[in-house]
Amino acid sequence: MKQRYAVALVLAAVTAFLLLTRHHLRDIVEVATTYATFHSLVQRHAGILYRYPPTDSGESGIHNAPDQVPKVIHQIFLQDGRDSMLQTYGAAIESCRDLQLDWEHKLWTDDNATAFIREHYPVIAPHYESYAQTIQRANVLRYALLDHFGGIYLDQDITCLAPLDDLLHLPWLTPGAYPAGVNNAFILSRPHHPFLQELLGEVPSHDLKWAMPYVENMLSTGCMYFTNRWMAYVRGLARRCCNAIPDEERVYILADHHGGIKSHMLRGRVTTPLLAHGGASSWHGWDAAVIVLIGKYYRCFSMLMGVGMLFSMAGIWRFMRRSRKNRNDGVGSQSRLLRGRGSTEKSDDEEKLLVGKIG
Repeated sequence: MKQRYAVALVLAAVTAFLLLTRHHLRDIVEVATTYATFHSLVQRHAGILYRYPPTDSGESGIHNAPDQVPKVIHQIFLQDGRDSMLQTYGAAIESCRDLQLDWEHKLWTDDNATAFIREHYPVIAPHYESYAQTIQRANVLRYALLDHFGGIYLDQDITCLAPLDDLLHLPWLTPGAYPAGVNNAFILSRPHHPFLQELLGEVPSHDLKWAMPYVENMLSTGCMYFTNRWMAYVRGLARRCCNAIPDEERVYILADHHGGIKSHMLRGRVTTPLLAHGGASSWHGWDAAVIVLIGKYYRCFSMLMGVGMLFSMAGIWRFMRRSRKNRNDGVGSQSRLLRGRGSTEKSDDEEKLLVGKIG
């Protein structure tokens, strides 16, 4: 009986754990799906690749399309009590100003960012203001700015190597991320792109607490959140007939002339045909290296997790089998004891009867 109660207690604890962590488990499954399917998704839908530099012949007619994106560059500097200096990124910021002289350049700071979110995104504002990390607010802010104004968002450590005017006819563009996904350090978007509206709409439901700050940022507002929502959006487009997708709803990834996305990835300190990335990653902590290692060898870690789950299931099965065997052995012993006691009592009765007859 005790073993039965123990098994029931374990099952109840597992059920409660799954219920309490169901949203966390959802995010983990999405990350695993992204790592496993991102590159095959891009290969199956080559129309999302924008080959840069553009060729004279054009590609699928998109090069001759009218501009959809306003000439605005957004950059964010949320100090939030940190001892950081904007001058650190002065050369990178000036490089983009010099190559886009007729563009509007907007710098968003603690003074105007919170007021903007409160006014235009009141549903998101409580989450924005309660985030534990400044980078979480910077992520949500960039999505909101591009949704409201349109334009191009650039991280402060990005140096522009070429004019960005040739990209303004695209409705949405970003480079790829390593080892899989899309990067939010550079985003081009027209105002009110449906992907950004879906992205912002999911922000409240992904405001979850995690034990590791890096994971909490990445899955609540950062690159993995950005990528997971992008994957869902692209799959939604793929389920529709290609001819039924308006140009203004499409999304693109920077690629080379052969369709490869690695040459445009902003992974650490790197120079691409369009941009140079300083790789500042000022918000990275000790846990970032652990997660990057897992991401790099995710197949090995997935196999280890699978093996661990199999061993756990085998252990539970053995425990339940042993409990059942012990229970059956107990019942058998009790039955044999009762049969033995019955035989003894019968022998005593027969002996008494025999003595009575003799007497």
